[in-house]
Amino acid sequence: MKDIACTELSGIKIRALGASDNEEGCYALFEDNRLFFADTTAQTLKELAVLRNIRTVAHGLGDGRLEGKELEISITYHHPYICVTERFGVNAALYSLSTGIVLDLRREDYHCDVSSYSVGFLEHNSRVLLICQTQWNRLDIIDAETGENLTEREVYYRETGQWAENGPVYDKKNYMDYFHSRLHVAPDGKHFLSNGWHWHPMGQIYLFETSEFLRAFELGCISTDCDAPYNWDRPCTFISNDTFVIALDDIKKSGIYDEEDLANYEYFQLAFFKTDAELHTDMYGHRWIEPSRKIKTSAFTPQSEGGVVGLLFYDQPNGYLVALTHDRGAFAVSLEGDILANLADVTLANKGIFKRNNYEIGWNYSTEHHVFYTWKYGIGIIEKKLNI
Repeated sequence: MKDIACTELSGIKIRALGASDNEEGCYALFEDNRLFFADTTAQTLKELAVLRNIRTVAHGLGDGRLEGKELEISITYHHPYICVTERFGVNAALYSLSTGIVLDLRREDYHCDVSSYSVGFLEHNSRVLLICQTQWNRLDIIDAETGENLTEREVYYRETGQWAENGPVYDKKNYMDYFHSRLHVAPDGKHFLSNGWHWHPMGQIYLFETSEFLRAFELGCISTDCDAPYNWDRPCTFISNDTFVIALDDIKKSGIYDEEDLANYEYFQLAFFKTDAELHTDMYGHRWIEPSRKIKTSAFTPQSEGGVVGLLFYDQPNGYLVALTHDRGAFAVSLEGDILANLADVTLANKGIFKRNNYEIGWNYSTEHHVFYTWKYGIGIIEKKLNI
């Protein structure tokens, strides 16, 4: 592939941008089927590959609500691998900077238009692995170098022709009735979260232990008690190998609780969970963990029905959370909930739809390099830092 003069950066209509986790100032960029690598320090731009399976306009997806609209594209970057996904589509592509090989990936189309394509990288036994969604209710773990699927298994849910008191009896294997969505991986790769939902619809974040998932798959899941009635892909992040934070909805606005339930209600926006927390189990074998603590803050504005939207990160060296919102910009938040700083003009793009007119991709945050970044047509890559 050819090198492109850096002056041409301003003339490329980029659809997605992802920061390298390895080198400061290095980014993966995606235009119509073309993957680029940009180095803002050296002022260089290189075309890496043509990703022919990535579609940029929705056709025949989900229930048709996105038909003919520009698809949002996402980039996940774990050196030396770059994964490009149609966030609300069915296609993904894994590119190796080391070999130049492209591995085409695909998930099943079942309500994909409201479920983010699940992808995440982790390191396990000295190998880089890609967790990726292959069906609406199935994740697989792939060796990024060899392409080997480490979680091949049989999955089914079928009628037996038999009946019990409460209805027909089904035979199932390795099956979970759950729509995977955005993934969040612990720094050491030993745990990950799926930020998805159950029909119909009920948000639920599941905790998985990587080694257990390689053995028991979805059936090794542990629920998180986070009061998520109609919301998924909510703000969430790991702050250490064994602790993660989930942004909670204001359930008072949800309309599903009566006055008696809410008599002593206080809204705590962030809940902290421990991966080794005490497991609670009910009579059906369902397992869940409860928050170790909750704090009040005002980083996210609950929507009309109480749901919170946005992205959450943890800046480990500086010891604060970073909240990205659609309406009020970016915030630095202490682990006690204090607002330390705000950049009002650093906002997310509108969910799901790529805007062709201004090529809006919104801001993102690199926890490795402590910088916000975005792409602005006619200018190129823009970076901003918090001053605290």
